[in-house]
Amino acid sequence: MSSASKQPWDIDIQFLKGVGEKLATFFGKADVHTLWDLLLFLPRTYEDRRKLHSYPEILKLSEVEGTVMGIGVIEKFHKKQAGARGRRWTEALVRVIDPENRLGAPANSLATIMDPRVLFTWFHDPGNGIEKRFPPETTVVFHGKTQLFRSVVQVVHPELQKSEAELPWWEFGGFIPVYREISALSTRVTRRIIAQALNREEVRLIEETLPERLRLELRLPSLRESLRELHFPKQWIPLGDPPVAAGPYLARVAFEELFMMALALLLRKAEWSNSATKHLRKVPKFSKDAHTRMKKYLSMLPFELTKGQADALDDIVRDVTLKDAEVPMHRLVQGDVGSGKTIIAFVSALLMVDEGYQVAMMAPTEILADQHFQNFSKLFPERAHECLLLKGALTAKQKKEARAALAEGRARFVIGTQALITDDTLFDNLGLIIVDEQHRFGVKQRILMKGQTSGVSPHLLVMTATPIPRSLALTIYGDLNLSVIRDKPVGRIPIETHMVRKKSRGALGERLKKFIDEGRQIYLVYPLVEESEEMDLKDVQTAHAEWSQTFGKEKVGLLHGRMKSKEKDAVMRAFKSGELRVLVSTTVIEVGVDVPNASVIVIEHAERFGLSQLHQLRGRVGRGALKSYCVLVGPDNASPNVDERLKIMVESEDGFRIAEKDLEIRGPGEFLGRRQSGLPGFRVAHIMRDIHLLERAREEAEKILATDPDLSLPEHRGLRQMMQLWWGGRMELTLSG
Repeated sequence: MSSASKQPWDIDIQFLKGVGEKLATFFGKADVHTLWDLLLFLPRTYEDRRKLHSYPEILKLSEVEGTVMGIGVIEKFHKKQAGARGRRWTEALVRVIDPENRLGAPANSLATIMDPRVLFTWFHDPGNGIEKRFPPETTVVFHGKTQLFRSVVQVVHPELQKSEAELPWWEFGGFIPVYREISALSTRVTRRIIAQALNREEVRLIEETLPERLRLELRLPSLRESLRELHFPKQWIPLGDPPVAAGPYLARVAFEELFMMALALLLRKAEWSNSATKHLRKVPKFSKDAHTRMKKYLSMLPFELTKGQADALDDIVRDVTLKDAEVPMHRLVQGDVGSGKTIIAFVSALLMVDEGYQVAMMAPTEILADQHFQNFSKLFPERAHECLLLKGALTAKQKKEARAALAEGRARFVIGTQALITDDTLFDNLGLIIVDEQHRFGVKQRILMKGQTSGVSPHLLVMTATPIPRSLALTIYGDLNLSVIRDKPVGRIPIETHMVRKKSRGALGERLKKFIDEGRQIYLVYPLVEESEEMDLKDVQTAHAEWSQTFGKEKVGLLHGRMKSKEKDAVMRAFKSGELRVLVSTTVIEVGVDVPNASVIVIEHAERFGLSQLHQLRGRVGRGALKSYCVLVGPDNASPNVDERLKIMVESEDGFRIAEKDLEIRGPGEFLGRRQSGLPGFRVAHIMRDIHLLERAREEAEKILATDPDLSLPEHRGLRQMMQLWWGGRMELTLSG
């Protein structure tokens, strides 16, 4: 790497010129803490400031509220106020000078018949004594948005400089970056700080990390050049959301990010796979009769597996039985809502318990853990005594007894929540870890569980009901082998989905009454827990009160995330038993709740939810013998984009198609939620736009690690250091040297 005394990632942003402690706090809100972070804080767009406009051009642009740059002489200032106590603002009258004739003489006949004056307007105090800095008769270069106001050309909140000779290069004379504003930190201040930072020695001496062969094959510019061009380009660079092409400079930094992530994922996979050898741990194996035993367990089920389920189970048995190398399985089973992943987990658990090992299955909620526990006991009653439930709601005595049974090896199969990964939960010989709803658990949690048993290196089976497109699966789960279940159990009745307007809710209420009279149960889902002054949305508590009057208080339950676990459990049990006919809820029902008699779900303010989340919510119905319905309530005056999104839900039950569209519309950050564990926090790369770069990055990472498994060769040390910088901490890598 660079020979400079410090690297950009070693330099705290508060010590950069013009920053200091206060501005560093603002930058911190955008996750910008170092000089390196600042270099990756890219503009959202650019402004073309290569040309000074003449007055006729400014006049023309004002008709379409365009952005202008010109040169003029300030004639006078005015302080304005609307009424005795009304709003105050500042105005300045400015005579525009023709840029081709700096002495001020008109350059053409059109200008001679015009009064080349514009009005600068600041609707809030521009600060720093603007009248003292730019007194009358001062020649200024100005830039801002213009408009016609009562036949007067007005430039709103202009940026000013005293004369062209004094203009800083980062403000005028080229394509100027526009950054998103962070709290009180304006784009102009950010622009100045970044411009000065780009000239620091640590930035000028950044060395290449990508192999030269790879850069030449992909025709990628240097990292140093790319960073500078992305902030202050010589030519316009298209930024923004896909499908905008990345261009060479954006592609260069995006590829760096994807390549380093691919290395980190593959290194983590190798590290886990080699853990058995490193720590002399035993890797559990299925005996040769595993397929015979598997068929026996499947024959006990009241249904037949789909092809997707059977293939996924075969993948697991093959991983644990036939692997040549003594490495633990790391597999993701990905399936749509209702595709039957849980039975795959149960049969895998039984096969492992038969070999004398323990199995731990972790669910994201206590309700889902309870459901798994009950379903296992119901499907395999003769093995129910071997299954244990461990969750936060148990008494201290119950938890102590359960943990003792695990530590001593008396309990063979445990189903629980995050109570399974506390420091005082230890296992005797844990052979298989099953993590349900994988995207709700972080990498660190998986590793914690793998470290809770001594002498054995357990296999890992993770599951998700979010149908993640292949591009995103490669990104998030690149360290796992993938099994996909695309089909649904035979006999599953399709859910009929309808979209209605808010104004039609009266008629909807009458229809819901009929459903209740027919013996059905209903979910009513809302986006907010309580009323908000900022958003005109009905909240779940207000809705609960209203529906209680409509259907009767004793029939309507309330469920939301702020309730205590015991309260939520009590409500959910009452709904499952049929005591409650209607459940008014937030999205806490999204994962795993299984009530066969619930055949209607109404999702209010459906436009507020992502498509994948709507699909997950819809999956709460359609689990019984009754035909089920999903009603999406949208706004009366919906935009074409909103109608188009919701129409996808009406037309399709294919979770994979819906997920692809959702990812395309919202991008990966919003697709799984910004705080969902496991989602890489890309600064530059975008999954949909850069899928070709992602696939090439993984391919090249595999090539390098095939010849240098731990990046220890001298030519790869810079690569190793950069990989650790981008992803090492987030991937929990423990590489040394």
